[in-house]
Amino acid sequence: MNMQPEYLARLNEPVQQFVLDVEEGAGVEINVILDSKQNEGGTTGQGKLAVVIDAKSIQLFAPTNGYFPDGAVRHEVLHVRRFHVEGVPKLALADSEEWDKGFSDALGALDNAIEHIIIVPEELQFHSDRRKHWETVMQRVCSELPHVPEGERCLAVCLHWTFLRHVLPDSPVVEIARSFANKHALLELADHFADRFKAVAASKEKLVHLLFHTFPEIPKNRVALEYINSVTGTCQKPIP
Repeated sequence: MNMQPEYLARLNEPVQQFVLDVEEGAGVEINVILDSKQNEGGTTGQGKLAVVIDAKSIQLFAPTNGYFPDGAVRHEVLHVRRFHVEGVPKLALADSEEWDKGFSDALGALDNAIEHIIIVPEELQFHSDRRKHWETVMQRVCSELPHVPEGERCLAVCLHWTFLRHVLPDSPVVEIARSFANKHALLELADHFADRFKAVAASKEKLVHLLFHTFPEIPKNRVALEYINSVTGTCQKPIP
């Protein structure tokens, strides 16, 4: 089975082929679901896409207003390829822990930030028009840095700085991030983190090790690496 033909047909040929290849590799179809909640947010006033990836189902939520652009679809399907086809794990609340929605959501956001440093360069290679989207996203997150709680400031600076250095190095947003990092004496640490990140980027396990080594305040015992596979299901392993 494949993505519903009425949605697949709206994509250009290379993105159609990419979707079909990833579905084949994953052994799961990507099911598009229209949801009015997706009409909000985004950077163009048209809303945004979101993907929910499980072992046996992949749901791609899209606005009800017809917004379904090639670049945004490729972005979400790149997430699918990483987890389902390449077998890259994601950060998740450990099964042994009591359910905690707030912490689980925070881990999801943290994992997303790590994944974006890996997948957005490939997205921009195919869809240069998406650069404006990512410039706007980073402009927003960097202008929010002064409001980040002090205990999370260092992590936020390191992640945003790493994204800017490796994905949008000539963006004007770099100066906003640099000046904030300098003001809080975090630039040297952020630069070092960005260098180490790039050095181990081919291995998610090594990236996660770097993350917990640099930020021991993240409660490692509550977190697991979750591997998703359509044949064997989902399994968790402890953080290395």
